Amino acid sequence: MKETITPFSYGNEENVHEDLTSRKFYQFYVGIDIGASFHVASCIKFDAFLDPKGTAWKRTKTLKFNSDSSGISEFLVALKQIEIQFALTKRDFLILLEPTGGHYSYLVQQVLLNEGYDLYQVENKAVGEFRKNNLGISEKTDSMDAKVMSYMGWHKQLHPHMQGVTLIRPQTVLQSLFRTVMRDRWYLNVQLTRRKNQVQQLLKVTHPDLGKAFKSLGSTSVMKLVLVYPTGLHMKESTEDELYKAISKAGAKKVAKQAAKTLAEVMPNTVAVPVEHLVGRQTWVIEEALRLEESIKQIDKEIHNLLWGVPEKGVLPHPYTEILLSLPFVSENIACTLIGVIGDIERFNTYKEFKKYLGASAENKLSGTSISGTRQTYSGVRDARRVLYQIAFIVIASGKHNPTVFKAYYDRKVEEGMSKKKALGHLCGKIANLIYSILKNNKKYDPTIHASAMGVKLEELIPKVDKEHLLLN
Repeated sequence: MKETITPFSYGNEENVHEDLTSRKFYQFYVGIDIGASFHVASCIKFDAFLDPKGTAWKRTKTLKFNSDSSGISEFLVALKQIEIQFALTKRDFLILLEPTGGHYSYLVQQVLLNEGYDLYQVENKAVGEFRKNNLGISEKTDSMDAKVMSYMGWHKQLHPHMQGVTLIRPQTVLQSLFRTVMRDRWYLNVQLTRRKNQVQQLLKVTHPDLGKAFKSLGSTSVMKLVLVYPTGLHMKESTEDELYKAISKAGAKKVAKQAAKTLAEVMPNTVAVPVEHLVGRQTWVIEEALRLEESIKQIDKEIHNLLWGVPEKGVLPHPYTEILLSLPFVSENIACTLIGVIGDIERFNTYKEFKKYLGASAENKLSGTSISGTRQTYSGVRDARRVLYQIAFIVIASGKHNPTVFKAYYDRKVEEGMSKKKALGHLCGKIANLIYSILKNNKKYDPTIHASAMGVKLEELIPKVDKEHLLLN
């Protein structure tokens, strides 16, 4: 048996060249578990998976390499050694990796693509589910996950229609940026909501009467006003005119007159007590909330530029922008999220594959060894599932005043006896199908064509104009 001259081991290596030309499978399956400071890679030969005991592939060694230039170069050298040893080419390797941690996987991914290797992504959750459900392995280590990804690549080739494994072409630089920006915005928005809730709790003590003048105590204008008047006691001696000027300056010009009048009436009788120990905390919480709001505004500008381009800088609009925004209830933020998740629609061969990736497909519900029904899959990209449900909720909530084909479809499913929760999942699936169709055909959304395809008469959805209203005008 020949000695291995690479960091990987493959078991029996005799007669490795006999049928390489006749076999239509990859010769080596590479799995890369992505980390922040280092990655772990497995490289397993095709024959190792054919071991009757099913243990040969588990015994292979893995390579741990740093995520910097020297580490990735070390990994490339290891792959090159295998090419030379077995007289192979880069097309004899199938590489799978996770899209973990924002940009952590991006550098090694792009280097491998530039080198000419066949590379696919597999969702993190799918690796864990395959390891436990298909292989019965409870061990959760970087090394084992790398080997499991190698196994998934081999198994997917044997069973290309297998639903448990979906291989997706890797993200581009632009797609990665879209996705990261939207995640940043979502995170900032969560933080902002938390800060606003804290402000409202504090104001119940420092400004117990402020709610009589303003509907939302967490609004920007109210927070700016409180920076001027930290407590009700600070506002107690102010005149109506002084309050009016302060409220207007804070940004609430439309309600400034009425709010100033209300506060001028109630503040002399306020029961607010000195709470100076809370004022300091209230001030920094408000300042933090205002800073978060400003950061979100800056991200929204970046999102707009990503979607529509910056002509003066030679940046072109994204080709999917107008198509996605032609859909009802799709905002720039939703469009940005979808582009970040989808990337290039050509990465997907069928709409079923697309729906599963977005987390909008159905799967069998198992009870022991029998199938007890169906449910919406728990797999898929979390960001995509969130925006699909967001669109669906908006469609349903606004359906009375802005009827659409989507709302008609949802109502029809509910009338047929389907639960509202299940009908909502079906609606998400239909939205996913539609997105796939318009992007594949490179055509904007046409409600007439959509209504016809869904068996809905569009004219019946449009509210009838009140005849008396027409006569009066």
